[in-house]
Amino acid sequence: MTLSFAKANVSDYTEILWDLLNQPSSNDICDHTAVVSRSTISKPPSPILIVDKPPSLFALVIGIDEYATAPLLTGAVADANEVQRYLEHDLKVPSCQIRNLRNEEATRDAIIQAFSDLRIHPGIKRGDPILIFYAGHGAEAGAPPGWEAGGPKIQTILPQNYCTEAGNEVYPIPDRTVGALLNSLAEEKGDNITVVFDCCYSGSGTRNRKNESTRLDRFAKVANNLQTTLDQDFWQGSQGDRSMKIAAGFLQCDLRSHVLLAACSAEETAKEDIVVMRGEFTKAFLDTIRTIGADKITYTDLIQRIPQLPEQNPQCEGHNRNRIIFDSKAPSPGRVFYTVRRDGEKYVMDAGSAQGITDGAEFAVYVDRDSLLETPPLGKLVVLETRAFSAVLDVNSDAIRFPLAESAFALQIKVGTEEDLRLHIVIDEKLVDVFKALAQEMQITGPEQRRILLAEKENAELDIALENGRVVFNILDPLVTKFGLTRMPFSVSPQVKDVYPVIRAAAHYRWHLRRTNKTSMFQNKVRIEFKRLTQYREPDGPDLNADGVIDLVVDEKAIYGLRIINDTTRPLYPSLFYFDNSDFSITPCYQPPTAGKHKVDPPLKPKGSLPIGYGAGGSAPFEYFLQEGQAVDVGFMKLFLTTEYVDFSNVSQASPFDRDRNMERIKIKSKPVWDTMLVTLVQRKG
Repeated sequence: MTLSFAKANVSDYTEILWDLLNQPSSNDICDHTAVVSRSTISKPPSPILIVDKPPSLFALVIGIDEYATAPLLTGAVADANEVQRYLEHDLKVPSCQIRNLRNEEATRDAIIQAFSDLRIHPGIKRGDPILIFYAGHGAEAGAPPGWEAGGPKIQTILPQNYCTEAGNEVYPIPDRTVGALLNSLAEEKGDNITVVFDCCYSGSGTRNRKNESTRLDRFAKVANNLQTTLDQDFWQGSQGDRSMKIAAGFLQCDLRSHVLLAACSAEETAKEDIVVMRGEFTKAFLDTIRTIGADKITYTDLIQRIPQLPEQNPQCEGHNRNRIIFDSKAPSPGRVFYTVRRDGEKYVMDAGSAQGITDGAEFAVYVDRDSLLETPPLGKLVVLETRAFSAVLDVNSDAIRFPLAESAFALQIKVGTEEDLRLHIVIDEKLVDVFKALAQEMQITGPEQRRILLAEKENAELDIALENGRVVFNILDPLVTKFGLTRMPFSVSPQVKDVYPVIRAAAHYRWHLRRTNKTSMFQNKVRIEFKRLTQYREPDGPDLNADGVIDLVVDEKAIYGLRIINDTTRPLYPSLFYFDNSDFSITPCYQPPTAGKHKVDPPLKPKGSLPIGYGAGGSAPFEYFLQEGQAVDVGFMKLFLTTEYVDFSNVSQASPFDRDRNMERIKIKSKPVWDTMLVTLVQRKG
């Protein structure tokens, strides 16, 4: 081995993998990996970094924690500050192009004036991207007489100085007013407007619990005292005779003035985590866009790639929701051109999965690097097949092939298939065989092949490090680390035969934990109730599932059961699994009976319930314990719901470590509609 790791860092991953693929294969490599001939691999060309001019993006960023009369929040200002930081540091937007309103600055008059200032801003050219972000309370109010709102309620956002005191009233800002302000802005500056609201408008999901929760709803109750003529100067001037007809709520299906990204549906509540003091949607939104890059993904793709959030389903609405975010006019810095050449009827690019390229990704092709954003691209290419350091591309099916000189340059404009695991590995000589196995794994393709992307630590989900000659596994998923679990309680030797099964298990684990139906067919219509049981296996005490989190102090004598409650009129097939973050095992908790080709009756009846661990459910109760030396453990209960029988047996997997399960239980084709639900289960000592 001649490769030196002495001064290597994460940015050297590509070079290291290239060198490893060109070296003779080691007998220690896992048998399933492919052996690549040296003659088929050539040294990768040095990528060309593109340094962009400051983007012409303008923003209004609002965050309110400290309300004059409404309940206080803990993370709205932090969300707004992090959005500002993303704009300034990630996208390099000049601070003079960002208008910030925080707490007492975000009065009703100031918010409305800030919208108007964008409309008359001389520096904003028509078509320039505009971002409007709001984090704070939302509310429902009764529709004033004469307002055709599609129902008795309208949606509002709350200014900091909202007040109901007689003679000093400060009203919420109705959806009608916001819509009129956005329409007026679009008429002047074009429709390249992105609106992100991390708030909610319905209190239907709010529950009074005896258990202390770590999550707050961004919802406040307001008085039904809005006047018919409220803000009429705005909506009457911009809408004329149509002023008395507005759609119900912000989530309109044919928004043409802007694209809306909302933290939840109209009947859900947006949550903020009071432990980390952040809104769950904004944090997930920023984590996702930072990982991918704003210049590579559409609004629709972004909302689909945001991880599943307990009890809230982010929404994307707008006529232009299939555009690249900010219409590609605020690209992430440090973008890379890759060389591409014609090869018969297809095109070959000198970049592959090692660079984070995936099948389905799209690239704009330019004749040379100097033509970026100066001339239109020659055309667009779609990745058909991704290998470790190269990719086969073709034109869109409805386009025509275009000629190339000896080579051209491709700039990624849209991501493709999502990776299953974003992994960070410390660069060390002792892990060279692990790197080599990963490099060869990237050469294998197939429908069951898990995609592993080497990433910088801040963008990774799992970190592999060396301590005292042993490999340790650090958990980086914020949905887990916020409860105090930051490291798996096992270590292995640095040999590939011990490390690699953990990596593969982690990829399988992350894929099945992440995947969900983004249409959310049954969210808030199917519930999971979790209770402690008596010695006679009867439910006793309150529901321990508080806003999607079950937080237990471990008692080895305690037994638990749950009940799946179906509030819909459709019979359902539930399949429930326990995902253990401490060992990457996936254990079935409940699966419907199987009868081969014969029909299986749906276990979950319409308007009915299914007990698991007690009663007619027929399965044993749950017991929990902690591994020796472990103070906290975190897992997830994931429920798959279908309207037809589906075999989910491929989801389960054993732990790659030698250990007992954290949860002990006594074992006992037409296209379906499906959905998933996720409940976090925290176990603590003492």
